[in-house]
Amino acid sequence: MKKIIIAATFLALSFSMSACSLTDKGSLKKITEGKEFNAWEMDLAEKLESYGLEDDEKEKLQKIDEECDDIKDNDYKTQLLTAKKLVKLNSQIEARLEDSAKDLVEKLDKTDVPYASEDDKKKLSEYSETISDMIKKHDFSNYKDISESFSKLVEYSSTKLTGLDVDIVQFDYTNYPTVRMYVDVKDSSGNVVTNLSPNMFYVSQKSVANGDFQSVTIKDISMLDQKDALNIDMVADTSSSMEGERLSSAKTVMSTFLNTVQFNVGDKVKLTEFNSYIDKSGVFTSDVNSLNQKIFSYVASGQTKLYDTLIYAVQDVSGIPGAKCVLAFTDGEDVGSYNSASDVVNVVSSYKIPVYIVRIGDNYSANDPELMQITSASGGEFKYFSSFGMDMGNFYNSIYTGMKKYYEIEYEMPDPTNYTDKRDFNVYVKGDGVGGSADIETNSGNDFFNTLLGNFLRSYIEDMNSHSYNQLASKIDDTVSPTDETGLKYQMSKQVTGGFANVVSESLMSYSVSSITVVDENTVKLAADEDYDVILDRKYSSFTGDKLNQLNNILYRNSWNVGPDSQIRIWERVNQKPEYVLKKGSDGVWRFSQYSVDPGSNATIAIYDAVTAY
Repeated sequence: MKKIIIAATFLALSFSMSACSLTDKGSLKKITEGKEFNAWEMDLAEKLESYGLEDDEKEKLQKIDEECDDIKDNDYKTQLLTAKKLVKLNSQIEARLEDSAKDLVEKLDKTDVPYASEDDKKKLSEYSETISDMIKKHDFSNYKDISESFSKLVEYSSTKLTGLDVDIVQFDYTNYPTVRMYVDVKDSSGNVVTNLSPNMFYVSQKSVANGDFQSVTIKDISMLDQKDALNIDMVADTSSSMEGERLSSAKTVMSTFLNTVQFNVGDKVKLTEFNSYIDKSGVFTSDVNSLNQKIFSYVASGQTKLYDTLIYAVQDVSGIPGAKCVLAFTDGEDVGSYNSASDVVNVVSSYKIPVYIVRIGDNYSANDPELMQITSASGGEFKYFSSFGMDMGNFYNSIYTGMKKYYEIEYEMPDPTNYTDKRDFNVYVKGDGVGGSADIETNSGNDFFNTLLGNFLRSYIEDMNSHSYNQLASKIDDTVSPTDETGLKYQMSKQVTGGFANVVSESLMSYSVSSITVVDENTVKLAADEDYDVILDRKYSSFTGDKLNQLNNILYRNSWNVGPDSQIRIWERVNQKPEYVLKKGSDGVWRFSQYSVDPGSNATIAIYDAVTAY
């Protein structure tokens, strides 16, 4: 009987153990999805390893893996316990990675990547989609590699690199609100970088509203040599001090320079001769023969109005679309200018138009430091002609090739009707592992209206001296009644056709916008400061008051004796401060409409030179 009980107990235990074993096996199959345990464990371990585990996770996985080596094939209970450990570890790892992945995607959404190219942006989007898909599928294979690449690209696209020297050279506002910015890019050795593609440039503007930099949409980028023409105002000193070898050398070097100009692609040169007078009759042309004929016709005489001429040339070329520069050939001795060297520095600093000066004559002059200051402030260069010897090609390259390798960035001005606020612009250039940036503060509205003012005043002078009303017609609002005495149409047509008594010629010397008042989106008031050089012939007896005193001082200084009927030629500096009303027409073009302040009411006139004729 006892044997029967023992046998029955043994059978019951065997059945129980068999039943437990079957239950463990069933539970195990649910976990392994029917796969054989060892194969399932190896697959899961391999997948977890691809996630990029932390050190403690690696240790746990390695420990479980070692335990599996000692488990027998039919030991389902131990297999089940081990499988549960592995599932738990998998859940912990995937929970950590899911949180990390969500944080990474959220970080991308919040991180500003202002220096991402279109290719970079596409790659970032692909990374974001891949990681979002991992979260959905709870499969983080290669997550570590992808997240690291993702993070590096975000950092690369939001961090400024160094190694490039970037300089914002000048702006062109002639087609405002479309603006052209000219940028010079050099490497650490000072060599021009010419292989930059458009997706390597990033332009941003500081918002007036919140002070944050915001990306500016770039319309086009190209090297100047590939697209746009260069306008050169070539200034020639023909004063008495240039007599002989100096003027001969200047003629040779100017003519040689013309041989380097790319007239065939639209480059143009204007000749501005100066001595006691500034010859403003030249035009920008690509006719090299007429330019050479003019150069070799020069004769030395008179004083040296160098400073006045440099200001005139910079402001004159500023109204020409495209890139521009001034190239002056002079002995450097200023005699007779109304403006000082510091006046020239102020003007060239404002316009950012490069001024290059080649000084003809001795190796050193007392004026050289001032000339160097002028060229440096403008972004140009100063050279001694004597240092060239017979080979001037290097200097031509530094001027001409250097400018032709500027990058022209064309963009639409953000908030273009905001004419009064200063704007901070940043240009960042990102190359292959290197980058560089430049910042500049501009008053774009002021610069735009300054361009309009200069074009208007130059047209006025041209019409004034020719007694015609040709150039001004397109710049004046013709909707104002021609009998309205405050209207520019009335005032300008009266002045240019009738002229002023005894005026030999009138020249625009300098101008600037003093203030802008926005009346509405189609109306602004423009306060200006204008200087004119006026040459008049008058009898000595016609001078009275302060003008007579000024004239007598000049006559006394030169020991000239005159009588009442003596003919006097005088040079006057006339300053006036008009306030114009400008209207924007239905065609989007701004035109000068009326005077809101009479320009003659606050004009000042000073005689600064005179000659006598009997």
